[in-house]
Amino acid sequence: MERRDFLNICVWSFVGLNIHFSSNKLSAFPEDLNKDQEETEVLVKVLGTAQDGGLPQIGCYCRNCIRAREDHRFSRLISSLAILDLKEKKYFILDATPDIRVQSHMALTRLGLEQQKRKNSPHAIILSHAHIGHYTGLMFFGYEAMSTHKLPVYCSPRLRDFLTKNGPWSQLVRLENISLFTLSFKKTLFLTPRISISSFLVPHRDEYSDTLGFIIAGKKKKLLYIPDIQSWEAWNRSIEEETKKVNYAILDGTFFCSEELPGRNFTKIGHPFITTSLETLKDVAKKGKTKIYFTHLNHTNLALDPEGKALKEIKTKGFNLASDGMEFFL
Repeated sequence: MERRDFLNICVWSFVGLNIHFSSNKLSAFPEDLNKDQEETEVLVKVLGTAQDGGLPQIGCYCRNCIRAREDHRFSRLISSLAILDLKEKKYFILDATPDIRVQSHMALTRLGLEQQKRKNSPHAIILSHAHIGHYTGLMFFGYEAMSTHKLPVYCSPRLRDFLTKNGPWSQLVRLENISLFTLSFKKTLFLTPRISISSFLVPHRDEYSDTLGFIIAGKKKKLLYIPDIQSWEAWNRSIEEETKKVNYAILDGTFFCSEELPGRNFTKIGHPFITTSLETLKDVAKKGKTKIYFTHLNHTNLALDPEGKALKEIKTKGFNLASDGMEFFL
């Protein structure tokens, strides 16, 4: 990792603490909070919905970033989920982002454990891939910070190899702050007797590791989570068929359309446009059995304007944006 990436991570992790994110944060999109669900003992809590740079993004004064600086309700943490077993009071974090200090507190607050005078580390971390917004939060479990002991970290074989052979992550392994476990694409991982998670490969920019998507299952419902993918056409599975198998789908919505980054080659960035997903999944959304949400939103995303045409189009067609703090009972 380049030095400037580490500096950006540290700056934004500090800023995140001062944005006062919590499970009680007022949402700028209250209609998206997925209320009126049947409560179960398994809960997925959305800890963040922004692309790796967060919102507002460092050094940016585009319309969305200015709005987020002026009104913190429009700020977003980096994409991550907490998977909670409410009966056993356990929590697992899917993707360790640079905002993990704030996000861990969100999960602990939901479990009612934040007042205990002890280290409240997650019971495990699950990683999707090795882009900076998805794994660099691991540094806060190291010697200089929480200094955990053998915290389980689940990842792909290639990412395990990367973390083992490259510093500073290799120090976490050597000092036994974390213990690495390889996810099997053929076997389901049971986090608790009530929670299972299945992983699978998706195409993406795989400079340091491959990229995973997940299906999280409770006793009653399932949730599909794919925050990063090159395109739906490049995947060896049908996204239409995969979304039909679950109750909820939280999908890559990095960019609404090509107008957002003039002069940039989107084929090298690698994400499906929301406009493409709206067309591809229109029949699934129309049936209403699967509720579809977009996450991993770039700071330029046109759908971040609460009064804009892009968000209206998403909602009119039966889709939604995921919001920080949103909860799904499974």
